[in-house]
Amino acid sequence: MNKEETDKYYIEETFKLALNGKFTAHPNPMVGAIVVKNGKILGKGYHLKPGFPHAEQEAIKNAGKSAQNSTLYINLEPCCHFGRTPPCSNLIINSKIKRVVISCLDPNPLVNGKSIRQLKKSGIEVRVGVLKNKAMRLNRGFFSKFLLKRPNIICKSGISLDGKVSLSNGISKWVTSEESRLDVQVERALSSLIFSSSKTVMADNSSLNIREPLLLKKILKQPDLGIVDRTLKIPLNSKVFKELSRKIYLFTSIKKTTKKYKKNVIIVYMQTRKGKINITECMSFLAKQDINNVFVEAGPTLIESFFKKSLIDELILYISPKIIGDTGRSFSGVTYIKKLSKKIKFKINDMIPIGNNLKVRLEK
Repeated sequence: MNKEETDKYYIEETFKLALNGKFTAHPNPMVGAIVVKNGKILGKGYHLKPGFPHAEQEAIKNAGKSAQNSTLYINLEPCCHFGRTPPCSNLIINSKIKRVVISCLDPNPLVNGKSIRQLKKSGIEVRVGVLKNKAMRLNRGFFSKFLLKRPNIICKSGISLDGKVSLSNGISKWVTSEESRLDVQVERALSSLIFSSSKTVMADNSSLNIREPLLLKKILKQPDLGIVDRTLKIPLNSKVFKELSRKIYLFTSIKKTTKKYKKNVIIVYMQTRKGKINITECMSFLAKQDINNVFVEAGPTLIESFFKKSLIDELILYISPKIIGDTGRSFSGVTYIKKLSKKIKFKINDMIPIGNNLKVRLEK
């Protein structure tokens, strides 16, 4: 392999390492690092969870003194400030690493480009931009939080072959298969926060949490929960309030309430327009709470709000080979499109069979 191919190969390997933190790294980004010298890997590392060593620290520690005059590969710019851990840029310089290959810059203003300048000033050869788009995609939520001032938003829906989520009376158990519902648990586990509405929560007294035993062993805690509950009508004895290890944000137009919520419940007052809470403002608020990835599980009314504001980055559809008919409720809730030129366009990223259902992942 030439130098270009070699750099791409090892950066690809850092992506694989980074995924070891997919259930636990947030709100931090997923990062992998590899120390290489003379075609031999001397050390590998990844960031597991906040407060734990960064990927570069692990890789350099594993390489030991052999890291001198080596090349460090990493999918995100090293930190250069004191946070929960010391600056990685200082460690790289002190380890006398000769060359650093970085996939993309860190969007955090505390870091953005500063580490690169520091490393170059110390005489280290730095290459930036190898497989940059893939690196940004790996940490979409982290980049979205800084660049768009909102989380990455994934919307999920389980639908029939004709695009319905329920009968006209709201009965929906079960449109999709048990295997699809288990897969939803994985998507929840990959998210920072699950977002829904009071109507959805109250319809079947759902917990909106992770229950699958193997996943419970992998996560640090349940994803946080955000609920649009404009009049604070969800009963205090509802299942969603039983999980105390996560924060629950209730977005409401009620300024004061006499309800006695538990300490993990945070009341977020929002102004309304035409009787509706602004979803864009909800997402901006969540970004300020260090939420990277939001997983929307809701009915057509709330989903329509996300479509209308063009806030859905990814759409996951679990499609069941059933026909519910024209009187069933459509998953999107969209009624405002009057011309084909105004259609909402997505592209298909992948399709996989799950039992007798089909999982389709789409993005803008």
